[in-house]
Amino acid sequence: MPLSSPTNQKPLPIVGSSVAVLVVAVVLGGCSSWAKWDQRGDSGRADRIAHLPLRKVARSIELETRFIQIRFDPSDPDQLQSMWQWVDETVLPSETRVVLQNNGLRIGKATHEERLLGKLESLGSNASDGVVEQFLSSASISSHQSEGTKTIPMRLGKRYELPVRLPIHGDHVIMVHDDPQPIGRTLRDPQFLFAVTPQAGQSSAEIRLRIRPEIQYGDMQQDWVQGDAALRIDVRRQSWSLDSMELELPGGEGDLFVVAETSQRKGLGKAMLGGKNVDQMEQQTVLLLRIANVPTPAEKL
Repeated sequence: MPLSSPTNQKPLPIVGSSVAVLVVAVVLGGCSSWAKWDQRGDSGRADRIAHLPLRKVARSIELETRFIQIRFDPSDPDQLQSMWQWVDETVLPSETRVVLQNNGLRIGKATHEERLLGKLESLGSNASDGVVEQFLSSASISSHQSEGTKTIPMRLGKRYELPVRLPIHGDHVIMVHDDPQPIGRTLRDPQFLFAVTPQAGQSSAEIRLRIRPEIQYGDMQQDWVQGDAALRIDVRRQSWSLDSMELELPGGEGDLFVVAETSQRKGLGKAMLGGKNVDQMEQQTVLLLRIANVPTPAEKL
């Protein structure tokens, strides 16, 4: 007996066609769903990206330093003293000012910046006579003093070194006036600098510049120090830290501070900021320190 009759076999092709149509519909519907899903996903991502807040680049504290060279005129030893009428020295305690002046240094905050800079530029222009000297000055080899303008990015609590002149070759006797009596030391190849450490101020718009004169001398020495992540090798010279002259300058963005010699050139002030140019002429250096940037709390994030 046959398993099936021809009559029972006729619907099979119809069923097969129906299944094929169903499969095609499912596939096309799935593709359509996938396409719509991708479109919705792309649109959602675009919307999310468009609504993300713009992240500002974090800014650091910036200290701008400027060294102005002035040729010393022996016939007019007070040529620099008139500029102090535009500088407020009372930003420092009286006892600190006395210690600095005993060592030949004066430091204060500019109160009339335009007049002060105009005075310094008029004096500084006298030190740039001649094409050769101008070229040497631009190449930073016209004297042993630091020259030009530089901006230093800083972080709170981190120490930075600001050399004010090149090392002086040979052995030299350095005298420092310190109560109750002066102190003298013979140093080999001394180099004078200011150690500067920015500290937090009384408000977010203010910082305090902790400044201490130092003298590095002798040969390079190698030591291990703790870094941010691990120990590292630190190579430096010996240092004479003049703690009695440490000071703090509070200020905000744009404030300008002045460091110069006293009218009677003497002691540490003359050793740090005095010297001779390429023509062996006596000159004085005036150091200007400007707080160029104090980041806001939002910019620190």
